[in-house]
Amino acid sequence: MNNASTKFLPRTVTVAFSTGNELLRLGFERVLQQVASVQGYAIRESAAELTVITDPAPDIVIVPIKELDESPAAFISRLPGETKVLLLLDQVADECVPYIAAAPSHGYLSKLDLSAQTLSDALRGVACGEVPMPPDLARKLLDRAGTPSARPEGVPSHLTAREQQVLTLLVDGLSNKEIAGRMNLSQHSIKRYVTSILAKLHSPNRTSAAARAIREGLARPAGERAHCAS
Repeated sequence: MNNASTKFLPRTVTVAFSTGNELLRLGFERVLQQVASVQGYAIRESAAELTVITDPAPDIVIVPIKELDESPAAFISRLPGETKVLLLLDQVADECVPYIAAAPSHGYLSKLDLSAQTLSDALRGVACGEVPMPPDLARKLLDRAGTPSARPEGVPSHLTAREQQVLTLLVDGLSNKEIAGRMNLSQHSIKRYVTSILAKLHSPNRTSAAARAIREGLARPAGERAHCAS
């Protein structure tokens, strides 16, 4: 056990983690086992499974933000009231910073430098009421705060051709799985595109993004498209 990495934790905690990636599940479990102050843990294959762990509810839930099929706010709202959330990030794309910053998370972890030490530090920060985050995200948030917006507030940045395709299918009400099948892409890729779309449209969830896309003429429902084509 790596006691040196956990001696500053104010108390023991129980942790729950989810990912659809089997290798990441195994690796994360190994890291958890090195954090002595983690009293117990549960590992699941999907974020939805974390919301039904109630006996007892975990102190802290850790979930990859890209594996959420809903906005972080919606996911967090379905957790028990005392459970805190750490969002696990990959590389932080500039266009996704507003979306990440708007998430009502209690802290952030980087998958790129995940270790017993960084996990212990993040758990300690959350337990102390801090909002831990990787240096890359902190730097981009500071840069964003100090840089005037290059476009009027509320105007979405340019969507790529692929993002436009995904947005059109999202407006049609298709799930990530259905969009992946329609576009012959992986669900992971679709989640990444949806995350980027939500960030660019400054929308907290898929429903809000679809409503805005229709309102601003960025995409039309299937019924309207069929009518125009006839």
